[in-house]
Formats: sequence, C-alpha cells, structure tokens
Amino acid sequence: MKLTYCPHCSGVTIAKPCSNYCKNVMKGCLANQADLDSEWRNLADAMLEVVDKLSRPYSVDSVVLSLPKRIAEAILYMQDNRNTFNNKVLQACGSPAQSSVTEDQIKRGRNTADEVSSTPEAQLEKLLSDVSRMLRDMMQYWVHLPRKLCVDRESGPSEVDRCWNGMNVDRYLPDVMGDGLASQINNPEVEIDITKPDMTVRKQIMQLKIMINRLKYAINGNDVDFQDTSDDISGSGSGMCVDEQCTRGPRLIAPNTEKPKVYAYQPGIKKVVNGKSSQNLPCVSLYLLSLVTVLLRR
Repeated sequence: MKLTYCPHCSGVTIAKPCSNYCKNVMKGCLANQADLDSEWRNLADAMLEVVDKLSRPYSVDSVVLSLPKRIAEAILYMQDNRNTFNNKVLQACGSPAQSSVTEDQIKRGRNTADEVSSTPEAQLEKLLSDVSRMLRDMMQYWVHLPRKLCVDRESGPSEVDRCWNGMNVDRYLPDVMGDGLASQINNPEVEIDITKPDMTVRKQIMQLKIMINRLKYAINGNDVDFQDTSDDISGSGSGMCVDEQCTRGPRLIAPNTEKPKVYAYQPGIKKVVNGKSSQNLPCVSLYLLSLVTVLLRR
C-alpha cells in the first residue's frame, strides 16, 4: 500500500519510491522475519560442517559409493584371471556346464564396469559442491530480503530528487533502519510495537535451534532422532499433546486410568441401587416377570 497505492491515490503514477524509503518500509514489514537471521546462519554453518564431513576421504558416503567401483574391479580381475579360477572350480566341483558368455558380452561388461567406476564419487563431489554454494548464498537471506524486494520497485540513483518519499515527489532524508524488530523503534515509515514479537516467528527460531543442536550431535558422532521439530516445542516434554491442546495434526486422547464405573441401570435413569441389591437384579427381574405372567392369566 505505502509503496504503490498511496502514491497512486495522490496522483503520482510515474515516480518510483525512493530507495531508502522502500528499504525502511520493507524492514519494518519484515522486522520479525529478520530476527531469524542469527539462527538461520548458524543452521547453514552446521550444514556446511556436515558437507565437510561428507567430503573427507574416509566418510561413510565415500566408502558406500566406492562399492560399485570395487565390485567392478573384482569382476575385471576375475575375467582377466578366469583360467586360474576355472581350474580351481574344476578341481573342487567337477566339470561345469558349457558357458554361453561370449567375448562381446565380456567386453560390454568391461565397458559398463568402467562407466560405473567413474560416476558415483564424481556425482557426490558435484552434489556437495552445489550444496555448499547454495548454503553460502542463502546464509544472509532474511536480512537481504527487504533490499531484494525493493530492487524492482525503487527509483534509481539518477532519480534521487524525483522519487516518492511517502508524502510527495522529493528527496528522502531519513536514514535506513537496521535489521530486526528491536531496530525498528524509530522507523519513520512503519509503526510496530517492538515489545510484541510475532509468536510464529519465535517458534520458528526455536525450531532452528533444535535443528542446529541435532546437527551438532550428528557431527560429533552421536545418534539423533530427526523427528518433526514441532513436537519439541510443545512444552510437554514428550512432544505429545492431549485432547484439545493440539493445534494441528492428529489428536491424541489420553486414556482414562480411573476405575470403570458399573451401572446397574442406564446412566439416564435416575435410580440408585444400594448395598448388594444390584447383585440380585437378575433374580428380581425374573420374579417380576413371573408375577406379571400370572396376573395376565387371571
């Protein structure tokens, strides 16, 4: 509204918002989201540590991905020394059936083995390189977001005196505010109560902290249960909620551990049976039924 429709309502349809004016508006609107920056960067750092672990020569992924190459090398070795292996098989098992494998098939197998031996590690290396690059590009995503959203709508350097400053077409004088909710106390463009943070963003910050701790445990070689982090911030310790306390997902109804109540009659009938009379209820019912039958016969 402030960057587009307010100048239109004032009859200004050509001039773009001043650069610093746009940044102050965006920084005020995205103040809570900017507070994600610290833990977001910590998460990226932890993920880069994981990438570094996977890039080392003795990582689990390197060992597993090298298995096709080693299997291919073993097959090639057996093919190159097939006479020796054949003699050992003949001595131990007797004469086998005639093999139908041709030289062309052996060559095709050799080519396939060469292809397999060159791809897994190269793919892993490229994947880790791409992940590292993207993580570094995204480390400051939340503090760069206001500026990126202003790129297409703000005025250029040559229009510094002919841009929309929130009141009219003129130079914009106030300084650009800092990042985060606390820095918006003197924001001239967006009124925001810095004492009331967005609770959704605060929960997301807590989720980021939990994810970082789990990655740190995994990096140090500890077993970690990577379940949904939303379970960890429910405040109940076990991550489970009871009955109406759940805000999303399936409801878990706590079982009733009290001793079950046994009613002699339906709960809707207001009749109380005291003492041991409830134990004689079937006999009483049969007696009343017999009495009614006798009366009807009369």
